[in-house]
Amino acid sequence: MNNYLISQEIGSYRKPKELSSVFHKIYGSDEFYRLAEKATIETVKEFEKAGLNNIGVGGEMFRWEMYEHQANRINGIKFYGPVRSFDNRYYKKGSIIEDMGIKESYHSDELKFLLSQNYENIKIPVTGPYTMMDWSFNEHYNDRYETAMAFAGLLNNEIKDLKKLWDSKFPNKKLQIQLDEPATTTHPDEMNIVVDSLNKSVENIDNCEVSIHVCYSSDYKLLYDVMNDIKIDGLNLEFANRDTLENGIDDSKRIGYQDLKYFNELNDKKKFIGLGVTDVHIDYVEPVELIKDRINYTLKILPPDLIRLNPDCGLRTRSREISYQKLKNMDIAKKEILKEIE
Repeated sequence: MNNYLISQEIGSYRKPKELSSVFHKIYGSDEFYRLAEKATIETVKEFEKAGLNNIGVGGEMFRWEMYEHQANRINGIKFYGPVRSFDNRYYKKGSIIEDMGIKESYHSDELKFLLSQNYENIKIPVTGPYTMMDWSFNEHYNDRYETAMAFAGLLNNEIKDLKKLWDSKFPNKKLQIQLDEPATTTHPDEMNIVVDSLNKSVENIDNCEVSIHVCYSSDYKLLYDVMNDIKIDGLNLEFANRDTLENGIDDSKRIGYQDLKYFNELNDKKKFIGLGVTDVHIDYVEPVELIKDRINYTLKILPPDLIRLNPDCGLRTRSREISYQKLKNMDIAKKEILKEIE
């Protein structure tokens, strides 16, 4: 039963005010690392108290935003100005002006700290090549395919470096990598670019568990259609945001989860699904019974060993108090269901 309904954190978490209020002013300094490390430990304690099996990287306290964090570490990208992201935060959008190369590792400092604390139930989120391409201006490469593959080559080197660090501490344990790809289904005619760039990102990397995280897609079926061609072990997706808040396990109540039937029909390689059971865009804390209904509806479609539990996305747009309550209710729902299926 230990492998049933694994609960996981899959993204960002609200930073403590002492870090968020000075983040950009002190970024990269000794004081920044002191505060980021302190915030990571505090957040991991919250995750553990909430009952999470997997703590991600402790809420991404070392990062401000998923695109800019990586783009800042790449040679060949020039920044012209800020653009607004979906949650009303701004990030610098870059333009590619020459061949790209890694200036410095994206996440080694973060992983080194996690390893120094002996955390092993972690999963490292990295922004995927298709999203990096789609969110950048391109003044250099021939087309979108070539641009995405260039980002994929950089990410492949980064993951290999992270794997070396991981193996120095846990040589016999799989490193978990999550490829964050919110742009994946925004251009339906480019799913071949998605597949090829993701596969290049994880090329020649052994003993890793690789998942993809896609939030707020208008049509996950585009992803399901190609998922067996992508070298990933699972998909961490959003469902609660499109669901009703009514109790029940019939189709009319669980409208947000119905396309899992299509996923199951195509899932030839038995990839797991990271099931979004709490909406990260509302303060309403879903009751345990509602979360249980969402899980039980999914259990009518998929076996429990292929289901993991998570919020729809990162929780940084909610307060830490609300976020904790959502995670805690998810854990209570999980434990009650595990007793029932035993």
